[in-house]
Amino acid sequence: MGRPRKAELRDRQLNLNLTQTEFESIKRRAEAVGMRPVHFARGLLLDTGRSMPAKQSSASTSDRLLYVELGRIGNNLNQMMRHLHRTGDPLPADLEPLLGDIRQILARRRPDDR
Repeated sequence: MGRPRKAELRDRQLNLNLTQTEFESIKRRAEAVGMRPVHFARGLLLDTGRSMPAKQSSASTSDRLLYVELGRIGNNLNQMMRHLHRTGDPLPADLEPLLGDIRQILARRRPDDR
């Protein structure tokens, strides 16, 4: 199933010329709040009354990157398990230590992240 359609399509484009410095500033500010530059700039331009997310600490950024990597690992494990279930092959001997390492990483999360 695909992504549901939005009620109002964004079918108009606004091209904006920026200096390298201006572009890098928007890019940095968007990255600091975990947004893509285009979404960040749209929020600034339209000022829809919604407040922009608060600036995140570098720890939050590193946590986000950690979760992205864990998601990739989880995806690979899921594909491997589907293959093993389909073929009936036994579990690899080194799978349990890997899962133990992942559990340790997740256990180190700060309590306020849960």
